[in-house]
Amino acid sequence: MFVQLDLSRSRRRRRWWLLPLVPAVLWFCLPRLAAALPAAAARADRVIGARYTARLDALQQENFALHQRLAASADAVAENKALRSLLGSGRAVGCVTPARVLARTPCGLTLACPDAAPGAAVLDAGGRYAGTVASSDGDRCTAAFTAAAGLCGSCVGLATPGKWVLTGLPADCTLTAGEIVTTPGGDWLGMLAAAPVPDADGLTASAPLTDTADLHAAVYFVRTD
Repeated sequence: MFVQLDLSRSRRRRRWWLLPLVPAVLWFCLPRLAAALPAAAARADRVIGARYTARLDALQQENFALHQRLAASADAVAENKALRSLLGSGRAVGCVTPARVLARTPCGLTLACPDAAPGAAVLDAGGRYAGTVASSDGDRCTAAFTAAAGLCGSCVGLATPGKWVLTGLPADCTLTAGEIVTTPGGDWLGMLAAAPVPDADGLTASAPLTDTADLHAAVYFVRTD
């Protein structure tokens, strides 16, 4: 006689009796999990924060290098633009060296121009007289807005950059508006904006100038010939 035993219920009972232990296990593990989670979060923050900081430092270094290249490029672009303007002015300027403005004063400029000779004429991008080199120190020089003799026709006067009035002309001169005024070295000073007018002393005359040097430019040219 064969008897078949049904063990399915006993197996199910063995599995179900473990269920009441699950809350106990969770209750036992929760404090440890609660203690481990902040530590894990802190570690993750440290790792992520370190990577973020390293990446940020690298980006800042790249940004700094880029700004340096842009600054150098901007200087070169300004010099090239000024040189094109000088060449396009149609005025004979001889041998010149471009010089960027490093600083300004009411009476002159500090230019980036090494080994400039004192007394050398300083021209703007239009080839117009702006002053002379007063002194040179290493890789820079000081340019002063010094007065220069102005030749106009057969007359000689005196013009100061910034004031741009040709003074000291003979009271009886017959110059007219539009006549060109140059320095003894041939540099452009300007043009007479009007006919000379006698001064109060009755011995000399003065006339305003037009088409004069730009004293607010970023790049100038120092004569080297």
